Amino acid sequence: MEKEEEIKELKIIHLRMYQVRKLEELKLSRGIFNTEGLMLILNKDYRTQDGSRMLFKYLDLQDIPEIMNNKTKLLSYLNNSPYKELDDLIIPEYQMYVDGFHSGFAMPLIENHKNLGVLLHSSKVPFKRKKELLIKLGNLIDKVDRVDSPNKMFFGDLNEYNFILNSDDELKAIDLDSSYVEGIPEITPPSLVYYLLNNKYLGDLCAKYRKNEDGKFVPNMDSDLYSYNMIILNTIARHSMFKEEIDTYYYYLHFLEKLGVDSRLIESFMNIYTNKGNINPRDLIEGIDDTLTHRSSFKQFQKKRAK
Repeated sequence: MEKEEEIKELKIIHLRMYQVRKLEELKLSRGIFNTEGLMLILNKDYRTQDGSRMLFKYLDLQDIPEIMNNKTKLLSYLNNSPYKELDDLIIPEYQMYVDGFHSGFAMPLIENHKNLGVLLHSSKVPFKRKKELLIKLGNLIDKVDRVDSPNKMFFGDLNEYNFILNSDDELKAIDLDSSYVEGIPEITPPSLVYYLLNNKYLGDLCAKYRKNEDGKFVPNMDSDLYSYNMIILNTIARHSMFKEEIDTYYYYLHFLEKLGVDSRLIESFMNIYTNKGNINPRDLIEGIDDTLTHRSSFKQFQKKRAK
């Protein structure tokens, strides 16, 4: 970046290990497993400017300093970029040092939140409500895409568990230290890209999902929209469609078409495995029949296909 000196480093909070052991651990929603590190709530001495409590993401990656350095560079950029103006993004604001070692980041805590992934996968949540949530997600993705910035941000690891709803039912993006900013050589692509890494067909079929010389996916708008399309489709199918073989995937889409799903939405799902640019189909979600998932589950598809 030409004016890199304008990017201010994140402020630092120093703690001792005995202080960390006294911190309250954030209770995650049932079904959420945090494999990356501990989520701790900082005590009353550390608050945001409006007095809100802070959440400490304790990573403890002192043995892999290049990962922490990359995350710090990324978050420093986001904190000094137009993306900081979006209150939809929960961007970590502090570096956390424990006993002198860089051990994570701190960000505003969203009290009494609900996790989007838990809601989308719950059998107790009506499909009508799930449609509302999927539209919120599509709107958030579009809002981020429209930010006027010299260096575009992509979620990279865009999956439903990296979004939460606050008490006002507003959707917020979290875990942004795993996102990616294009055009800054010092920021490398994230290693956690759930929907891309778990689809064994993606990289071989389409040039639009770019890889670097190490074979790692380089996030772009197509990869973010691929993940969003898959989140919608998985919700409709109540199944991980991104893991299915290509033939089965397309047979299932024809099954949905026979059930009356809008052909434009079907086309959006189909284009994932072509070199056509992916689209944001949020405007097509409202038209899906509220009772569809009683008939559109992957299990129902398998039963009909077996006859």
